[in-house]
Amino acid sequence: MATRLLTLLKISLLLICFNAYAVDNAIKMAYNFTTVSQTVVFDSAMQSGGTLTLSAQIADGGGRNPGDPITLKLVFYNSSNAVITTVQQAYTMVLGAAASTYSVTATNCGGSCASVAYVSVQFYGKDGGFWAGNYGPYIQSPVLTYNGGGNILYNPQFGIYNTNTYAQGWTSSAGWQNCALYSGAATCVIDNGAQVNGGTYSATGGTTSGTSGGYTAAPAAPTYSSSITTEQQSRKTSESAQRTSQSGNGIYIDQIGDNNNITIRQGITIGGKNRIELYANGNNNTLNLNQGYNADGSIPISEFNNHYQYLNISGASNNVTTKQINGTSTVGHFMETTISGNTNTINATQQGTGSKTLFLNVNGGSNGVTVNQKEGGQHYLDLSLTGNGHTVNATQQGTGNHAATISFTNSGGASTLNMNQSGSTNQTYSINQSCANASGCSTTITQP
Repeated sequence: MATRLLTLLKISLLLICFNAYAVDNAIKMAYNFTTVSQTVVFDSAMQSGGTLTLSAQIADGGGRNPGDPITLKLVFYNSSNAVITTVQQAYTMVLGAAASTYSVTATNCGGSCASVAYVSVQFYGKDGGFWAGNYGPYIQSPVLTYNGGGNILYNPQFGIYNTNTYAQGWTSSAGWQNCALYSGAATCVIDNGAQVNGGTYSATGGTTSGTSGGYTAAPAAPTYSSSITTEQQSRKTSESAQRTSQSGNGIYIDQIGDNNNITIRQGITIGGKNRIELYANGNNNTLNLNQGYNADGSIPISEFNNHYQYLNISGASNNVTTKQINGTSTVGHFMETTISGNTNTINATQQGTGSKTLFLNVNGGSNGVTVNQKEGGQHYLDLSLTGNGHTVNATQQGTGNHAATISFTNSGGASTLNMNQSGSTNQTYSINQSCANASGCSTTITQP
């Protein structure tokens, strides 16, 4: 019994130590000395000399003392694949300490770079406690810079291409395996789906036949945190409180101007609390608002209530059609629209059981915006357009909770965006673009 308890205690400690650093985009070595490497081909500028610095976030991989040894190396080769010189720096990790930045720097390739064909970037280490499994050095975010420039490594995210279990462009002298607690001597990848260079795959990345001067293809896709702002949330909370405090459906219209054509339909069930506030000032506006109905006045199969719309339209030939539908018995969709300008065409649909939030602010001339969120996800979209000639099509669909912020300014050119997020995995995207190209700017995003 005592032996079994001791075994269980050891397993628990193993789990604690192993999971301490289990986050995205990293590799972990095992209990034998291993070299994880990548080659970077020199170009003529690099052969003229300069400073190369290799750095990474590194921590002890867990297990037991002594701490994990790790050596960062820059090994320079000539065109005959012979070593010219090696510059290296050794460190010993501290068990339980947070990851820190470790580096090695080579000036003029340790002598002269004139005959250097490529450099091998190497991490050499093992688990100091010699425990079975991946308890060796935990390495994250490697960076190789030339004369203080940007990162010239291929796949510094240690991303897995396709269904492989290895980090594309990197070589492990011990081979690769799935991360293991109690067995295996190979290197493992912790990446949880990280894409290789933001999804831009190059078969020559990380090899001696790669692009001279380091990996120079498209950079990794930027990461955004698109979410409702504090000020927007405050407005939404206040306006939703007004809706829930009313006794039934509410419509408030203040219209001034010419030839406006407004059709409003709201909930089709008793007990709903939908609210529309509409201010229109201008010429030839056509609005078809809905909420529990389809745009043609037909009734969908399932509809709840509790939607909110606020519109403030000023200008000439605007054509606005909105539709919300579904929601749940307690939570509906939230939409806020402000339009000021000429011949804008806005068509917004939300629809689906997940709560949808849309803020739209258009200021300018012949903008065209189509928004379609739909399905079960809790989607958030904030659009702000300034200027003339912008075109935006946005579809978020899917059961994932998708979010996006889009801001366009015409600084001499029109912007065109087509965005489709979809799927069950949460997606975010954000763009703030000032287009100065007279031929226009175009962006297409499809996720996943």
